[in-house]
Amino acid sequence: MRAVVMTATGGREVLEQIERPEPVAGPGEALVEIAVAGVNFMDIGVRQGIAWTDMPNPKILGVEGVGRVLAVGEGVEAVQPGQRVAWVYAPGSYAERIAIPATSLVQVPDAVDDRTAASIMMQGLTASHFATDFYPVQPGDVAFVHAAAGGVGLLLTQIIKLRGGRVIGRVSSEDKVAVAREVGADHVIVDTEGRFAEEALRLTDGEGVHVVYDGSGPTTFQGSL
Repeated sequence: MRAVVMTATGGREVLEQIERPEPVAGPGEALVEIAVAGVNFMDIGVRQGIAWTDMPNPKILGVEGVGRVLAVGEGVEAVQPGQRVAWVYAPGSYAERIAIPATSLVQVPDAVDDRTAASIMMQGLTASHFATDFYPVQPGDVAFVHAAAGGVGLLLTQIIKLRGGRVIGRVSSEDKVAVAREVGADHVIVDTEGRFAEEALRLTDGEGVHVVYDGSGPTTFQGSL
């Protein structure tokens, strides 16, 4: 089968499309024909040598995808051949087929197309954990979302709105304002100088927010507090 592998750590030049042996579903696994593979920042981290360092090269990139079950191994009952499934945190998705633990698979509803399903597994689960587990947003809560026009930020905003919260989003440029507003952000702050906290206080009449979701890093941490 065809697969995209990295032959060493580095830039895009270390990626190659090569032929690899066909995978076989072992006990507890399913063999899946991959329709769409998601592209994540984690893939860049792997290529740069800061993740999956225990896996030898050449290794197949890709941690999420969508496809159809071709066969199942011994002991698998949760999925059956012919079902559409999606997965995340399973190395090897930049290929035509993958043998994957059946417990890592979720069935994809008919109403959700392959491209949509493949694009929301990692970022969607991250956003869901943020808004429902780490801090369960309640009706009336005001949430501040950094990188509101990014993948996680867009999904997080929608989940917060569905739970009855208000969203103040922060973006880095004017062209991202409409993107954040389109999915429901109540206010959008364009900030590259670290003054977002002042604006958030102004928008909340000095009361501040109930929760800050900050995926931007050290440059925003103090302001978020």
